[in-house]
Amino acid sequence: MSRYAGYTFLKTEVRDSIAFVTIDNPEKMNACSHEDHAEFATILRDVAADDEVKAVVLTGAGRAFSVGATYDYMKQLTEDQQALSELQTQVRELVRSHIDLEKPVVAAINGVATGSGLMLALLSDYSIVEENVKMADGHIKAALAAGDGGVLIWPMAVGITRAKRYLMTGDWIEAAEAERIGLVTELVPKGTALERATKVAEDFAAMPEQAVRFTKRAINQWLSFGASVGFELSASLEMQTFGFHGDQVRKAVDDLDAMAQETARRRAAEKAANA
Repeated sequence: MSRYAGYTFLKTEVRDSIAFVTIDNPEKMNACSHEDHAEFATILRDVAADDEVKAVVLTGAGRAFSVGATYDYMKQLTEDQQALSELQTQVRELVRSHIDLEKPVVAAINGVATGSGLMLALLSDYSIVEENVKMADGHIKAALAAGDGGVLIWPMAVGITRAKRYLMTGDWIEAAEAERIGLVTELVPKGTALERATKVAEDFAAMPEQAVRFTKRAINQWLSFGASVGFELSASLEMQTFGFHGDQVRKAVDDLDAMAQETARRRAAEKAANA
């Protein structure tokens, strides 16, 4: 049986020494529940142990990369202490497994990306984003301290000033701007991220394996340093906002849900009017 057989949220296929990991809940824009989030925390450990794999491609099914946690899951975390404790462990493992994995990881950001899904992409070694994509950390809009690795990777990628600009507002960033400021590696036309990511992963897999791994190990020492400073604190503070300020989180999530439903109704009406 494949080591990936137990996954339901993440679909993994190994072809030509490349593990293609797809976030697979397209009906909900690849949003994750409590059970789904646990898979983020383990998938890269399984990839690391797979001797057949030399490189990894991460992408999302359908029109999104991932919008992070579902609204129901976020509200669950304000009331379920066991789930909150498990989340704290999962968030640390998501980040740590990315840092520890010496095999190159290429993200094909094919659609909207927020929350923990976005962190999975931004922590990759090479991130490719389609020109129509919008991204946001989003924690602050849900009354949460920025967590999931945002306080780690944003300042290192774009500097503290720009990191504060986006982490402390939760504002969306367009793909072209994300590439311009160095948040992502490469900008490509709509519908081509996976093709380009596959080519990059093939190039990595063809390189001298140990040289690639050792180079990544050395560079990721900067992430290890940052993880021991900013990330650990941010993860703890995120859990505190869930646990001690749950009423604010629930209200913020309800407001976001209402706005999303109104946007969906408006788009449906516009589509019907134009039919």
